[in-house]
Amino acid sequence: MKKLLIVIFIACSVSAYAQKKVKNGVIYSEHPYIEVMRQFARLYEQHDTAAMGRLFADSAKIYGMMRYAVDTSKAAQWSVPPPRTVAEAKAGWQQVFETWEHFSMKPIGTPDGLKYNKTPFTVQSWWLITLTNRKTQKVAKIEMVLFDIFNTDGKIAIQIGFYDPMSLLIAMK
Repeated sequence: MKKLLIVIFIACSVSAYAQKKVKNGVIYSEHPYIEVMRQFARLYEQHDTAAMGRLFADSAKIYGMMRYAVDTSKAAQWSVPPPRTVAEAKAGWQQVFETWEHFSMKPIGTPDGLKYNKTPFTVQSWWLITLTNRKTQKVAKIEMVLFDIFNTDGKIAIQIGFYDPMSLLIAMK
């Protein structure tokens, strides 16, 4: 039995060392597209929807913005909203700016630029967004992750955002 275990261990060790290492891309901590995302955050804090919109390609698709008018029905909780166009996103941002004030969008950690083989350049960034509801004066704090995929012209072609809206819901009551 002992010899069998030794043979199995040796076979597993040889197998592990025989695996091919294949590089699938590069991760950047500094890149011009990361600076675009920092600019996006500054513009968001300044409520500049026009300038924010210019960072996106005309045909950009924006996912994960939840709903500007929060819908807590069961169907809405489990459905994935369709992508927004840049015009729809600008209207949504404006609605947010009319409902909330005292915006802060601060990075959590260092954003990463991801350049995988055969895929467009993507920036993954984590943010702490703090804002105050104009009606209730309650503060909401949201941790958000954004994945921004850039086209060859340096514009955001796809933005995917994830966050938990619970803090927003509580601040609205």
